[in-house]
Amino acid sequence: MTVLVVDDQTNVVSGIISGVHWSDIGVSKVLPAYNAFEAKQVLSTEKIDIMLCDIEMPVESGLDLFRWVRKQGLDTECIFLTAHADFFYAKEAVRLGGFDYILQPARYEDIQASVLRAVQKVKNRREQQEYYSYGKMMYRRRDVLLEGLLKGWYIGEDVQLASILEDFEKLECPIRADTPIYFVLIQLLRWNSQDGIWNRDLLKYAFSNILSELFAQYGQKILLVQLDRASLAFLSYSDESVFMDESALRRQLTAFTEVCQAHFHCEVACYSGPRLSPPELTARTRELFRLRNRNVALASGVFFPNESLEAPQKHVDPPSLKRWESLLGSGYASLACDEAQAYLDHLAQSGALDAENLQLFYQSVLQMLCNAAETASVPPGGFLPEQKLFQRSLNTYLTIDDVKNWMSHAFRAFQADAHPKKDTKSQMEQIVQYIQNHIERDVRRTEIAEEFYLNPDYLSRLFKKEMGVQLKDFIVAEKMKVAQNLLRTTALPVSMVAAKVGYTNFSHFSQVYKKMIGRSPAEDRASQTEKPSDFSV
Repeated sequence: MTVLVVDDQTNVVSGIISGVHWSDIGVSKVLPAYNAFEAKQVLSTEKIDIMLCDIEMPVESGLDLFRWVRKQGLDTECIFLTAHADFFYAKEAVRLGGFDYILQPARYEDIQASVLRAVQKVKNRREQQEYYSYGKMMYRRRDVLLEGLLKGWYIGEDVQLASILEDFEKLECPIRADTPIYFVLIQLLRWNSQDGIWNRDLLKYAFSNILSELFAQYGQKILLVQLDRASLAFLSYSDESVFMDESALRRQLTAFTEVCQAHFHCEVACYSGPRLSPPELTARTRELFRLRNRNVALASGVFFPNESLEAPQKHVDPPSLKRWESLLGSGYASLACDEAQAYLDHLAQSGALDAENLQLFYQSVLQMLCNAAETASVPPGGFLPEQKLFQRSLNTYLTIDDVKNWMSHAFRAFQADAHPKKDTKSQMEQIVQYIQNHIERDVRRTEIAEEFYLNPDYLSRLFKKEMGVQLKDFIVAEKMKVAQNLLRTTALPVSMVAAKVGYTNFSHFSQVYKKMIGRSPAEDRASQTEKPSDFSV
């Protein structure tokens, strides 16, 4: 807390500075000024919390000085000192918002008591401002908090429902254990225009607006969460006991798929079911993911459990594996890949493509590649240089696009003029750029691996080899770089700085910052040093 004492009499200023026990009332710094001009210079360069100011001064009075303070927008508290009990002075001091009005000569104990009250007012105002700033930040981050709360629940994890419902209440979201809800899983299938591909965050924002508008027609609100690159999910509820029937749900979801096709050039599949209550959500979620996994042909539309995803099957000729093997052995990999992918498309269009047939096709092509590799003298496994890219597909969710993408990579090794291996340095630069572009989020290894079609373990080893640092440590270092720059170049509260680099836990942010920088965020800001830190790890 800093106090400025302003009086044209030197002995009055020195007497107040030496006569008041400043440290006892929380004041750490006291500055003198002997006229309004000097006071303005101090006020322009220092953060003054309280000003003790004489009213009768030559050239410019204390009242005129305080008018200037208010015009500058400074939140300095002012205690006026005067030797004249003039009602006009007192009235004007009150009108300007002065904190107190003391007649001189006054005992130092009286001045100290008045300053102590002003100190408490300043502290209370700061505390209110901090709460207000924190409240605004928390409101802006409400969607982020809700997403963190809901994501595990939406992907079918076992959760503490009572805790989630309690958090709903804190976030003013009126969902209770008996609230009727609908749950919808959205799958992004394909973009029909390369120019129309939307940024993930922007697409989520657009989808949220569209769905909110569609469901508001039935008095419903939605809570939408991005699950991964190709999936979103939301639950629909009402805080006014307004119920939406199942036929209305189907109509609105159908309208949503049509809007996606018309305005985003994006095909989607929506998986949902009958109305349920929150305790039933985990089981429903798992059921809808199983339903999605059966949609291997990536058909668009609205699907409910126990409804067939496939059209009546027609007879389809078996794949031309021998021909493709011959083409690969002769170096015509591109032609073989085109034919294999066209065959899959034909299976899907004829309604003959289900999860079992797709898995059999994948295994057959894999065996064919092994045979072709021997003929073409391709090293064992050489036709799968990035086999880890497809580890997820081998064990869990396999779609037509997964297999087509896999074949594009695998067949390439048999091309007569096979492309050279992708430049690792360029790939690392892209990964670093991705981290820097998403520094405000809790960027995880799995997210980066998914973004660049890499296996997470392989990504970690590759990053350590090329960059000389663990991926996790690099991400933290980049966040601390940005945090330190914000602390030194802005007046943002430390809690806001933490939020801007993806930390919702202020204490954890401070610990990480001190471990890396050597000082706490507050200490580093106070140091006002221009020397950049060494962020090498």
